[in-house]
Amino acid sequence: MSDPELRFSVLGPVRAWRGGVEVDAGSPQQRLVLAVLLAAGGRVVSQDQLLDAVWGEARPRSAVGTLRTYVSRLRAALGAEVIASTGSGYALTAGTCDLAELDELARQGRHREALALWQGEPLAGLDGGYAHAQRARLAERRLTLLERRLGEDVEAGRHAEVVTELTTLCAEHPVRERLACLLMLALYRSGRQAEAIGVFTDLRKLLAEELGVDPSPEPAELYQRIITADPGLCAEPGERARAATPVPRQLPADMTDFTGRQPDIDQVTRALTEANGSALVISAVAGAGGMGKTTLAVHVAHRLAARYPDGQLFVDLQGAGPRPPAARDVLGGFLRALGVDLAEVSEDLEERAALYRSVLAERRVLVLLDNAASAVQVRPLLPGAAGCAVLVTSRARLAGLSGARHLGLAAMRPDEALALLAKVVGEERVAAEREAGQELMRACGYLPLAIRIVASRLAARPGWSLARMRDRMADERRRLSELRVDDLAVEATFALGYDQLDEAHAAAFRLLAVPNAADLPLPAAAAVLGVAEEEAEELCEALVNVHLMESPAPGRYRHHDLLKLYARALLDGQEESRRAALDRLLGHYLAAMAWIVDVMYPGDPALGFVTTTGARPSFADLDAAIAWGRAEEEDMLGCLRQIAGTPGAALRDAVSLLDMMSLVFDFESSTTGYEQVAERLVAAATERGDRIAEAHARRKRGEILYARRAAGAAAEEARAVRECADARPADHASAVNLLAMLAHDRRAHDEATALYAEAIEIWRTLGHRSEEAICRGNLAMVLAEAGRGEEGVEVAELAVGVTRELGGGRPNPQILYQLAVALGAAGRPEEALARFGEGRAEFRRLGQYTWESLTLRRMAETYLAMGRPDRAVDHAEEALAMLQGADQGWMSAKALAVLGRALTALGRRGRARACLTRALAIMDEQGLPDADDVRALLSRLDPPVYCSASEPQV
Repeated sequence: MSDPELRFSVLGPVRAWRGGVEVDAGSPQQRLVLAVLLAAGGRVVSQDQLLDAVWGEARPRSAVGTLRTYVSRLRAALGAEVIASTGSGYALTAGTCDLAELDELARQGRHREALALWQGEPLAGLDGGYAHAQRARLAERRLTLLERRLGEDVEAGRHAEVVTELTTLCAEHPVRERLACLLMLALYRSGRQAEAIGVFTDLRKLLAEELGVDPSPEPAELYQRIITADPGLCAEPGERARAATPVPRQLPADMTDFTGRQPDIDQVTRALTEANGSALVISAVAGAGGMGKTTLAVHVAHRLAARYPDGQLFVDLQGAGPRPPAARDVLGGFLRALGVDLAEVSEDLEERAALYRSVLAERRVLVLLDNAASAVQVRPLLPGAAGCAVLVTSRARLAGLSGARHLGLAAMRPDEALALLAKVVGEERVAAEREAGQELMRACGYLPLAIRIVASRLAARPGWSLARMRDRMADERRRLSELRVDDLAVEATFALGYDQLDEAHAAAFRLLAVPNAADLPLPAAAAVLGVAEEEAEELCEALVNVHLMESPAPGRYRHHDLLKLYARALLDGQEESRRAALDRLLGHYLAAMAWIVDVMYPGDPALGFVTTTGARPSFADLDAAIAWGRAEEEDMLGCLRQIAGTPGAALRDAVSLLDMMSLVFDFESSTTGYEQVAERLVAAATERGDRIAEAHARRKRGEILYARRAAGAAAEEARAVRECADARPADHASAVNLLAMLAHDRRAHDEATALYAEAIEIWRTLGHRSEEAICRGNLAMVLAEAGRGEEGVEVAELAVGVTRELGGGRPNPQILYQLAVALGAAGRPEEALARFGEGRAEFRRLGQYTWESLTLRRMAETYLAMGRPDRAVDHAEEALAMLQGADQGWMSAKALAVLGRALTALGRRGRARACLTRALAIMDEQGLPDADDVRALLSRLDPPVYCSASEPQV
């Protein structure tokens, strides 16, 4: 099994990882199937063997099918090629397993490393005879390895150090003679002859009482040699000399309240223990200031200290400071700790490094190099021996450190952060204010240093509530000032990294914090910085390398929340720089959206309002452009909110961007964000006295309000724009169109027809054929509803022809929808369904799911009119499913009404009544005229039959 990216473990819970990321191995029985395949080491395991391992004698009738399901799920999780089917069995064909590593390490005599593979009870959490048998076998294997490792320790002169461990093991396994022999020898060599004799006496008595036998020759012979003080039992002179060599223990104290970080601990531990024995192992941990690199490294080093009996070296290389120590001086300190007299040692760096490597050549030492500045600083401090290991921490990723296994340390998980807070301030205190604690951790950005500072302040003030600390942190402008205690301060830690930047990178760090976006794709970052993409990428990647920014995905960049606050604080007093950065970002968004609108709706008047644009991303086609837009939609809305709150920013262009976004995206399914942005833009335009921007923003707000059928508020906005002398003609025409739609909804057909005619005339005068066609499509809907179906078809077909001409053969799907409605009213249902289908496909392609749900509802109505209520039910149900979670109650109400009518036609009156009742409640609440129609339908149904609470409801 050779895929190094895929790794398995059974010496603990059965787990799997791909590329360092844990894969869900499924239920206990599914993990047991995986464990059996792993134990086979790539050999074929028959189906019967697997069935016996999982169920034993209690095999259910469905066992074979269930087994195949488990294998199928494992293939889905691990990769289809990982488990091969061979005859009636299966074999694992890829990946590495700790069982194989155990065999190889044991074969090489690297018993200490083999023992370190155990992560608890093997096959933990798995039941059954097979699992118990494997656990017993592996327990015996571990004990044998322990005996060998302890024997090596005793022979290496570390007899005094292993006495405690041997004493414990002998108590756990009182009749295991090999352990008794090792304890006797270790005690004897430690000058404790009487205790060594006592161990044999206890063993002899226990064997006689429990088993009725005498000790075997090995302990009996050792006993004789001990009571006669055989000189041959003493350690060799070389070993005694080695035992006298200084053993440095320089690691700083481990944190008693260390919490979480288990995946990171596992990764570093693997990097330091999964060595091939032929080269030095190096683990390099990089991360932003305050991320807890040193704490993690020290914690792991303490866990692994027993693997390195010849000592642990530590130095703070002060890589983020102004004067890091010279490598020559660091080597001097290390050599002194290793027992070398520096009086005879050269000052030359190369000679000291060579001597350092020579001293460590036959030793097992762990070297922790904390806070390194670069690979150049680290290289002279690396041992040459494969028996040693090096753990390095740094702010920048040390890409030039050959052979290192790298870990980028991120912020803590929310649950880890809260657990750390609880350890410092007390479990009961956090449990009493769990929600406030979670909000406080969020304000800390889950940064370990920030969490420790907040926790220390709370621990020192037992009278403070967590809510009080949370409220003090709520104001972003003072948050960093709250994050300091004694000599710890988040801001000072950030400053150490920022002060290392040159001006170009420092400016990029500041400006990229201006947008409120969760993260920025490279083209947007280039726009903010006002540079070409190639230069922006270099700047961003350099900031990522020193962990002042993050790259959550290739080509996307962001600040940690607290680093963003720090960067913004550096921009205080530079309002022009902030405004210019926002305007450049707005221009970038406008250029991209204008391209999309021009393809989707050629000639749309929104394109004529834009005064400023920037470089746009290159799109392969419209689908790629829309996918980009969906990904950036929330960030674009965020940019508009910032523009509204930034004096002097390009407000008119901001309204134009909102206009184009509402044309392209499925905003109708969630109008709240769009409505809030429109309100801010209206308020900003009013405050600045920009009547043109105000009219445009109010018109757009009216259309958004109409989308959720807030008819009164929408009409108010439309009338205000219609009466505004400063409104642009296009806004005036759009306001008239909105008033016409509102009249249509009230079933005021004559008024709607007159208003549409007015809007059509304005658009014709302006030369906007695309908007004229849309108004004609709206007019076709009115005509269809007024019983003038054929006339409506004629008007709609003319509109479709215009949009096909403007779109190079591609029609506007909304006008196709309007044509289909007219065709249905004209008694041409088959043609209507064809047009609905064509429009639906385009809506789906464009991601306009609200329009797709509208189309489905209209198709249901058409099928109902054709006498096919079964098909009507299918389409109405699908429409309702698409509206789940959308804030479009009126659409759901109309779909429910159609569903109720179709169910009635199928004789399913109980459910029909339930659907119609729900529809009526929504329609009454929103004041929809359709409510009277539904009320009439309900009155014609049979009275409801009430049942007891225990009976199922329809």
